[in-house]
Parts: sequence; C-alpha cells; structure tokens
Amino acid sequence: MKELYQKIRQITGKPYGLYKQLSSKKWDFGDFTLEFLHIQGDPYAPPSRAVVTAPLAMLGWKSELLGTFTRRKALSDFLHRELSGIVLERYPEKDADILMPVPGQEILVRNALWIENGNISASFQVNLPGEKRLIDGERLSDILTSTLPDLLTAALYADAGKVKRAEAAILNLEMREALLEAAREKGLVAFVPNGAVLPRESGISEKPLENAIPFESPSELLVELEACGKKVVGMGIARGVTVITGGAYHGKSTLLSALCKAVYPHVEGDGREWVVVDETAVRVGVEDGRSVRHTDISALVHELPGGKSTADFSTAFASGSTSEAANLLEAVEFGARTVLIDEDASAVNFLVRDSRVRELVGDEREPLVPLIDRIRGLANNGLSFVIVAGACGDYLEVADNVLLLSNYRVECATARAREICKSHGECARPVEQVSLPEHSRDFAAFVEELKPSVKPTSAVERQVKVKLQGSVLQIGFLTANLAGVSGFVDNASRLGAGMLLLNMLQNVEEAPSLQMILDRFKKVENVGFRGIPQGMSKDMSLPRVSEVAAALLRLRDYRNK
Repeated sequence: MKELYQKIRQITGKPYGLYKQLSSKKWDFGDFTLEFLHIQGDPYAPPSRAVVTAPLAMLGWKSELLGTFTRRKALSDFLHRELSGIVLERYPEKDADILMPVPGQEILVRNALWIENGNISASFQVNLPGEKRLIDGERLSDILTSTLPDLLTAALYADAGKVKRAEAAILNLEMREALLEAAREKGLVAFVPNGAVLPRESGISEKPLENAIPFESPSELLVELEACGKKVVGMGIARGVTVITGGAYHGKSTLLSALCKAVYPHVEGDGREWVVVDETAVRVGVEDGRSVRHTDISALVHELPGGKSTADFSTAFASGSTSEAANLLEAVEFGARTVLIDEDASAVNFLVRDSRVRELVGDEREPLVPLIDRIRGLANNGLSFVIVAGACGDYLEVADNVLLLSNYRVECATARAREICKSHGECARPVEQVSLPEHSRDFAAFVEELKPSVKPTSAVERQVKVKLQGSVLQIGFLTANLAGVSGFVDNASRLGAGMLLLNMLQNVEEAPSLQMILDRFKKVENVGFRGIPQGMSKDMSLPRVSEVAAALLRLRDYRNK
C-alpha cells in the first residue's frame, strides 16, 4: 500500500492520462493485491475497473466451506452480497467513488466476486478523481488507501457472526440442490414447498410481498422430499401436461413465474428458495420480429404457400405464431424437457384453432398446426408442459393434471375438469406421434455464416468487443435482441452469454459439432468462469446452456437489412 501511495503522490497534479501508469503492476495491500483492469480516459468517461485478490485462508475462512462447487458458489454469492451491500451503504449515489453491482435474488456465478483455487477475487469500479483534467491525488489516496481497505475489512474478513450467516447460505443452496435431486428421483418436473412465498413486492421488484398468502399444496398432490436430513412437504408436479387455470389476478401467472425463476437458485428469505423445477425448463412465448436461422419447425408449421419447406426455416422477421413455434422447438433441440407457457404471452393461433375457423378454412390451407393438436404426441415422447390457460379450455382435454387457483390458493381440479370435458363431448382429440428435434442443424455451416461478421467494427478497435444496448447483444457486427429470452435474469447474464459466444466463434475449430459445443457450455456451468475471464472489464454472470443457445440462434449481421 505504501508503494501505491508513493506512486499517487508522484502523479498528483499531472495530466489525467498518467493514471494509465496505475495499471502497470499489481499493488500490495498486505492480505490483498490490487490490480487495475481498465483506466478511464478522462474524469467524465465510464469509471475505471479494478480487482482485489487474496487467499481466502488469510481472511479467516476455513477450507471446509469450499469442499464442493455448490459450497464455493454459495460462499462467493454470500461475500458478494456482503461487499456490495457495504459499498452501497457507504456510497449510495450513482456517481460514487467506488461502485459494485448489487446481485438480485438469484444465486449465480458472477465475475464481480468469485472464489477459485482457494483465492477470492472481487472486482469493482472506481471513479478516478480529476480537477480540470489533472490528477487529484489527495482524493484518490483517500479512496484507495483508506476507504477501500475499510470496506474490504468490514465485508470479507471472517468473524463468528459472518461465518454463521455464511454457513446458513451454504445450507440453503445445498438444500435446494438436494430437493432438486429428490424431485427428479420421484419423477417430478417441479416441487413447491408448503410455506413458500410466491407473490412479489411489485411488477418491478423481485423481493417477496409482505403479508402474502403462503403456498399450501392440495392434498391430492402433496409429496414429501428428504434433503440434507430434513423432510420437506409440498406440491409435486409430475411429468406430462399440467394446466394452471383460474380467474384473473388469482395467482396463475405468479405460480408459473415462480417455476420459471426456479431454474436458478434463490437466496434465503426470497420465499422461493426451495421451489425447484427441472433444470432444463424453458419458458416460451411469442416474440414478434425475431430472427430465425435454419430451424426445423415442420412439427408445428407445415409447408408454406409456394411449396416452401419449413424443415430448414429462416427469416429475419418472424410472425408471432412462427416465432413461438421456433422458440419451442429450438428449446427442445438444445435439451429442454420441460416447457412453460402462459397464454397471456402467447399467440392465440399457436395455442388453439377454433372449430368453426378450422371448418371454414380447412387444415389443408392452414400451415400452422396449433400446439393443442401436438401436445399429447410431444408429451408421449418425453416432453412435459406446464401451461397457464385461463381462457383456452381446450387444454383441459389434454391435461394430466389441472390446478385451479383461487385467491392464491391451489386446488386439484383434474377430476372436475374431466367431467366437464366429458359433458361437452370434447374428449376424442386424436393423438399424433411427434419426433423431438435433436441437434439436426448443420452446425458447421451455421457458424461459417456467422464467422465473417465476428471482427472489430471500427479501425480503432484492435479486438472484437461484446456490447449491450438495452437488451440487444452485439458481438462484432452480429446483434441479437434478447428481450424475449426469459431465462436471462439481468444484463450481466446477457453479457456472459456474449463472451461465451465470442469465445466459441473464435475457437470453433476446437469443437466442430453442436454436441461438443453444448458439452463445453455444460462444463463451464459446472466449474465457473472457464471462458469468461474474471479480469473482464464488465460485470458478467454465467447463464445456462439454453440461454447461450438462444442468443446464438438470434445472431444476425446488422448490416444486412
């Protein structure tokens, strides 16, 4: 720290550009080392980025807390929340001297703080102070040699209270992982424990709603799972077709949303921390205008007018129903075995076709095959569905289980739904066998189309950059609008997907087949930040394979209008 202080004194009052000298080496802080990854060009540019690293043992943390990847992930998340919370408390304003991203409710692998090989790395932004484009060394010295050590000491060093809370965080994640395995062994695609709090504080907040009605399973679906020596009871959703119905504002979409979010673990106190769902589950919906490239949608869209085949379908601007068909079949192609659908976010003609319209138009003149005609065939082939259907009563005919929501309370209405369907004489729908797509595309050709666009976008850029504007990801000249991909929880996960894709597209010769690419992504999920260096100058988190695949399939060269 003394050496850094002397360096700051040497450049005090000199031109702002000399701040670049701070990135010349790693600075010794005793237990920590400080390194600058990026130095801003002037006081008004985006903040600089730095990383501190330290052996975890030097901070008083015992090695048994790192015995598994799950424990390492939980402790990394816990310490991230500790440090970002203390930074935010010290610097609540947006243009603060030090900034660190505050994680949401999900427990993810993040490069903002990660533990690898017994070492902790925490990265953050620093606004390097300047007065009239001259270095303000006195203020910087206070930030780096006084405030920063105080923040690190308060957040990252172990003490009895912190260790106890860290152990609770680790147990929470281990419980969630054990519940997921127990549910899988019982043939369940989802499990919602009694007492879970599913409603959120508001439409723009992921925090639990105060005084919300706790979840309680109907007796018909009550199951008991054992995890980490504890028994947990709640509602089990079996494989097959499950329909969630009920009146507006009674909790249908809230339950489905909880299942969608459960593909990622949640922090203790979230209310949904022990809700689990098949880890391959993907929510699909309408996505007007999305780019589709070489996707086989023939299972849901027949040959188009003019004899155009849909077995290798591409369009720069998909319609609502076609986009949803592509979303579903691409998700299955990349490994999804559970599909979550809300009718409110779906194209009507993707879900159903009215019998009168069917009779008037005729099936031979309608290329779209509604999901209702395919869902039993898909289910018989191993695919499970959880569908919110408050108005599409046809889905009651094909459901294995029907859940009725009333004031956030769940009833099992399967028997009653079957009686109603029988009274309407609507239970004779034919079942067609449907084959699930399995990595059928020519991946080498697909990537070859993209590779020419993976290059710097200007003469001053020396390397390909990954950027994000809103929900639009950019990799060189390639862009992908990710607004319709529900599995991304934040911009950090979108940037993480972008960095993985850049790594893949620049090194595709090492993995020429789609299956090898998927295996690489799955390995990344299991070990951490392989492929996303911790030294990146942007905040990133690690998405699932399905989200990386979704981003890949939406990439297009923005110069080709």
